[in-house]
Amino acid sequence: MTDDAAPAVSESAARGSRRRERTRGLVLDAAEELLTRRSPEEIRIEDVAARAGISPASVYVHFGTKDGLWAAVTDRVLAVATEALRTAYAAQTSPVERFAGVGAAYLRLLLDHPVVVKYLTVSGERGPRTATEDEVVVRFSELRAEFEQSITEAVSSGAIRPVDPELMSYFLFGAWNGVAAMALRRDALALAPERVEAAVIEAGLVLLDGLVRETPAD
Repeated sequence: MTDDAAPAVSESAARGSRRRERTRGLVLDAAEELLTRRSPEEIRIEDVAARAGISPASVYVHFGTKDGLWAAVTDRVLAVATEALRTAYAAQTSPVERFAGVGAAYLRLLLDHPVVVKYLTVSGERGPRTATEDEVVVRFSELRAEFEQSITEAVSSGAIRPVDPELMSYFLFGAWNGVAAMALRRDALALAPERVEAAVIEAGLVLLDGLVRETPAD
């Protein structure tokens, strides 16, 4: 191979890699969207391929099996959730701002990735049945515990009134998931995602108003 040919081969390989990543992303997006509305058992590889605009064979090339595809969807969602929430936990702000920021980050996650609500609801109702579902429960249990720690810090600093951090974290975790699940309903109780966001923001402001200690008058 000549020196001139090497850069051309390298660029061709790079284009192939980018193309594979784009295809993989399209498949994951399609699968995640379908999983918000149907159970894995009801979804065929052909359904995913049609939504992604590729052939079923391409899905198999990238993910091997349907179980491999579901695992990849879960891995991606867990990575996004972990990064978003741990970034919020690590924010160099006041304890109250960090507490509110974690709530905003979790709500954004649920609205951008409603499959999280579906995962947690389904596994909670019948219990995890696969290694993938076990991983979802383990990871969100860890994130819930980290949220509890942020509440503990806010209480310890005197920024909010004394509350039980564990119970408060469970209450808020359940409340966010419950309200976000309204966006997935297909009946008269359905609530559009933007209304879900407005409802959580309004309730959050009321909650903070009750939790935040008043600054003593001079």
